[in-house]
Order: sequence, then structure tokens, then C-alpha cells
Amino acid sequence: MTGDENPLTRRAYLRCAGATAAVGALAGCGEFETENATRETTTTRGTTATATTRATETTRTTETTTQIETEGQLDRTTRKLVEAADYETVVNVADAGADTSGEERINPILEERVGDDTLLYFPKGRYRLADWEATGYRNLGVVGEDATLVPPDGEQNYWLMWGDLREFLFAGFTIDCRAKNVAPITHLSVSGGTNVVRNVAVRGHRRAPRTAFEVEAAAPDADLRFQNLSLPDGSAKGHAIYVFPESVGRLTFRNCRVEHWKEGLYAAYHSGLLRVLGGYYANNGIEQVRVGGGTTGALVRGVTVRVDDPKQPQNKPNMRGIWAEEGGYVHIEDCDIAITDLTGTYSSGGIVVGQQFGEVVVENTRIRTDADAFAINVRDPIESVEGEAMPSMEGLPERTRFTARNVRMVGTAGDGTAVQATRRNDCRFENVCIEAPRGSRDGISVTNAEGCSVQDSTIDVSGEAIRTENATVTTEGVRTDGSCRAGTAEK
Repeated sequence: MTGDENPLTRRAYLRCAGATAAVGALAGCGEFETENATRETTTTRGTTATATTRATETTRTTETTTQIETEGQLDRTTRKLVEAADYETVVNVADAGADTSGEERINPILEERVGDDTLLYFPKGRYRLADWEATGYRNLGVVGEDATLVPPDGEQNYWLMWGDLREFLFAGFTIDCRAKNVAPITHLSVSGGTNVVRNVAVRGHRRAPRTAFEVEAAAPDADLRFQNLSLPDGSAKGHAIYVFPESVGRLTFRNCRVEHWKEGLYAAYHSGLLRVLGGYYANNGIEQVRVGGGTTGALVRGVTVRVDDPKQPQNKPNMRGIWAEEGGYVHIEDCDIAITDLTGTYSSGGIVVGQQFGEVVVENTRIRTDADAFAINVRDPIESVEGEAMPSMEGLPERTRFTARNVRMVGTAGDGTAVQATRRNDCRFENVCIEAPRGSRDGISVTNAEGCSVQDSTIDVSGEAIRTENATVTTEGVRTDGSCRAGTAEK
């Protein structure tokens, strides 16, 4: 055993990383603990940091977009995760001989030292890394402190191939894809335990049709969590995040940033518990956030969605906001959605409920449409699975009710209708406010549905407030004049 392989305890690691600050009641350290409460609610249905380099904890108000913590830093919560892992072996890869200039490949050092109960610690520097496969490990940490990983020139294939991992931590890195023709794929599959990807940024616009992250929680007891994953530079041809249909465990995306990709967060095929908490998703084609959740259910909370700068729109058809494509149930709450520019493209809605999706509840959410698109588009449910591809479902959803409660819809769009609901019986609109003063825009349109209702709502539009076709809609306490200013989703 060489000196760089001494089986340091986690506390020795914290000392050598300059992280001897208290790790008890620290800002952000309870973030993962609160997810257990979220899980219960959702399933009720069927780098050393000093005081001057402290990460800015993500906050969100109704009038601000989500902030992402400083890229690549080893923040306090990451240190907490490192301490909890209790690694038997800690390897400082620079001390072990890894080149920190980004010139020489470091794969031999990693491949010799990777193992169970091992932390591979990357101090500040640039590390050139060829294709790296790590499979079958338990309690493996790959943690950087203001560290940058540099893929090989021209890399466009599977680059980080991590599979069958349990209790895995990947944190504190920038992945530099700014070189010409560099578009690597990171594949991550976990088979058990709690696994965390945190404070990782992928930089560089990619022109090849390659996905940045392909992920799966491949076992029912596998918990995979992404926090402060930043993908801001986009791709006209590639997807940002794709979740495999084999993903069946618990999956969380917290305060992530995804902008300007051909597709954004594509999690429709995940059949386990799914949570998208906070984050900023903007100007991606097809969807900003696409959810599934199977019969277990999904939660989308505190997410900011923007379609206001559709770069290369010819490659980004139908720039939906939040798309519930397939699954049994989703709760969308406290979200802020704005579609203000669709130059060269189009959108089927700020919130779109697909034909394969079941029950949807939208609460305390603001939607702005300055371009002609639905604020909410609830499509007619399918009647048979024959010929349908529904990886996360074994059959049709049991319930297909749609509920909107305390939702504000505003904007300067002048055509169409703010809300369209088709063949969704018992749809309910409670305390909604719709304000569309221009053109001839309708408020709520309900088609081929029975037992729907609109209650205690304001619908001040230039067209019809409520339009029905082969539908029954009862109303109570509905005003046709008023303002939604207090709930406006700003640009």
C-alpha cells in the first residue's frame, strides 16, 4: 500500500480538505431529510469552502428564478454526505500522481484505486479522463474541489459508464465539453441505496446528437438524487437528461438548470416515485420537464419554466412547458411558467396533460402566455393500450380527473383559449384567474366531458369566458371582470 492509499477515515479526509468546520446544523444539510416527508405526501395515491466561498443556497420566490450554487465547489452539504459515508479508503488522486493540468490522462490511477468504501478526491485542477467504466461498487465517492474533468478530443460516445452502483456520490465537478466535436455521454445506473449527483456542471454547446446524462434507478430500493446539476449551454441535436424505462426506484431532481437543449428533462418513462423540486428549465425543445411516475406518482414543485429565447427553433418543435406524458398521478404546485416568445416554433401549452396520463392536480401556479399557446392543455385520454408505448404503465390509468386550484393565467396572447380540456370528466377549476385582454382569446374550453365545474374564479378575457361543446359545466361564483396581477407570472 502506497502513501497515497492510506485508509484514511472520513474525519481525516475532512481535515486534509480543510473542512473542519462544524457539520451539524448547517444551511442545506437537512435538504435530503425533508424529502421523506415529500415522499409520504406524494404516495398517498393508489473543494473546501471557507466563509468567503460559501455556496449560495438555492432559494425561490414567486417573482425570482432559481439560483444555482457555485459550480464545482465542495460545499457544506457535500462534506456532510462525505462524512456520513464513512469511507475506509481516501485517495487524493493528485497525490497519487494524477496530472492536474489536463494534459495527461489519469485513467490508470483511477482504475488501480477505485473500489468499495473508497473516496476518490480530486483537488483543484484539470483532469483529462478517457472512457471510464466503474461497475458493481458499493459506497464509492468521486468528489472534486473546484475540479474540472476534460473528455478526450472528439469524444462523442459513452464516456463515464457507471453501472450497478450502490451508495454512490459524484459531486463538485465541471465537465468541460467546449472543445470542438466533444459531446460525451454519462451513463449512471444505480441498484440500491442512496446515490447523489450534486454540484456538477456540463459546459459547452454540443452539436452532435448525444445525450448529456442517461440515468436509471434500476431497483425498487434504489434512490437516485440530482441536486444543482447545471446544463446551461444546450444542444440543437442532443437531449439533456434521459431516464431509461428500466428506472423503477426513487428519482429526484432538485434545483437543476437545463437550458437550450433539443429536449430538456425527459423522465416520462420512470415508473417509480418521481420528484422535480425547484430548478430552472428554459428554451428546450419538446419539453422543459416531462414526467411519468407510473402508478406511484410524481411531484413537480417550485419549478421555473421559461420559453423566451428559442435558439435554433427549427430544431425545437413544440416547446412545451411541463408535460405529463404517461403515468397515473402528478401534483404540480408552486410553479412559475412563462411562454413569451415562440419565434420560428410553437408550443402546445405551458402545462400539457398527455393522452396516456391519468389524474393531474395543479395548485398555486402562475402561467404567462404572451405567445399564442394554451396555458393549460388537457388532452383526451386514450381508451386502449393497444398499439401504445407506455413503458412506465402496465395498463390504463384508473382515474383521469384534472383539477386546477389557485392558478393564475395571464399574458398578451390574443388567439385561441387559455385552458382547453377534452374528454376529461369531473374536471374542476377552483379559484382560478384568467386575464387575456387582447384579441379574441377564450378563457376555459371544455369538450365532450361531463360533471365539470368552475368555482370562485375570475375569467376576464376578450372572447368567451367559458365555452362548451358536448359538455356540462356548472359554475358558481364566477366573475368576468377583474385582475390577476397578484398572481402574474413575470417574464
